[in-house]
Amino acid sequence: MPEAPTVRSFSLTELLSSVRRCLEHSFPDRYWVRAEVSDLRRAGAQGHGYLELLEKGEQGDVVAKVRATIWSSTYTQIEQRCEHFGVGKLVSGMSILALVGIAFHPQYGLSLNIIDIDPNYSLGEIARLRQETIQRLKRNGLYEMNKELELPRPLQRIAIISSPTAAGYGDFMRQLHTNAYGVVLYTALFTAQMQGSDTTSSVIAALGRIAAVEEHFDAVVIIRGGGAVSELRAFDDYTLCEAVAQFPLPVISGIGHDRDVSVLDLIAHTSLKTPTAVASFLIEELAVELGELVQRQRQLLLRLQTLSMERTAWLHSVASRLPLLARGRLDRERRRLIQLPSQLTLSARSYLDQSRHQLRFTTRQLPLLTSYLVRH
Repeated sequence: MPEAPTVRSFSLTELLSSVRRCLEHSFPDRYWVRAEVSDLRRAGAQGHGYLELLEKGEQGDVVAKVRATIWSSTYTQIEQRCEHFGVGKLVSGMSILALVGIAFHPQYGLSLNIIDIDPNYSLGEIARLRQETIQRLKRNGLYEMNKELELPRPLQRIAIISSPTAAGYGDFMRQLHTNAYGVVLYTALFTAQMQGSDTTSSVIAALGRIAAVEEHFDAVVIIRGGGAVSELRAFDDYTLCEAVAQFPLPVISGIGHDRDVSVLDLIAHTSLKTPTAVASFLIEELAVELGELVQRQRQLLLRLQTLSMERTAWLHSVASRLPLLARGRLDRERRRLIQLPSQLTLSARSYLDQSRHQLRFTTRQLPLLTSYLVRH
């Protein structure tokens, strides 16, 4: 009986080492790759960056995914460069164009080593997504919706969406409490996360809590301090902007510094540059109301004084005319009394003349009437 041919076999290490050599031979260079950052974390004593790079389909589903590493020295250089360009720190959800090298480890499998990131690409991607949100809001008739609401007067009961630990919130409250006009605003904080991947859902949840008690407020204020463009991209999110546009109360935004204008700023009823600018706006609005109230009070007092003076003058005028009026009335009555006897005499004489005339007429008619009655 012939012997079975010997099948060649490999250890797992040999096979994976072969794969590694094949990849190193086939992909020896560095490559620019477009992807989205996910699950980013810095770990270890040296602070290396570990993350996943994703590609999503049109429906938002993940169609490709790979692990990636940024060594600590490279991470610091990349972050400094991104911050210089205004992109800010690397965060999960950011779209990047990364220069990568392909690596394969028998234990950890395929991964990419990120060598550099082009911050201009991230800025452009943020701008593109922002423009898409604007156009979608306009198509759906939402872009001007919140602006069409009328700001209540007085504007005094304010619902605030912010993080209680944010410096912007602290500045906002200090300015309200120490205003030079002495006006008082009634505020309630609805806590939300104002940075990171959960910002959108957190702010929308806060809006929902305010909507449940909306009759107690005149307006909603959304505030946070400034930051890099990438840190503010949550405020370009369509879902959040849709909720703000359709909110039943006017929304006043104070997000970021002078250079930052988010889509939420564009669709809010009133947009101001910083939290302190929002505080100044609210104080001045209420101060104007107070000024108008004081002015109307003064006008009312002046009008009352004028009416009082006019009535006093009229009473003096009437009082001064009373003796003359009484004297005139007495004179008329005296003349009437003087004329009364002569008028009475004339009236009596006229009455007697009419009575005599009637008597003579009746006397002449009496024989005729008697003769008529006898015949019948």
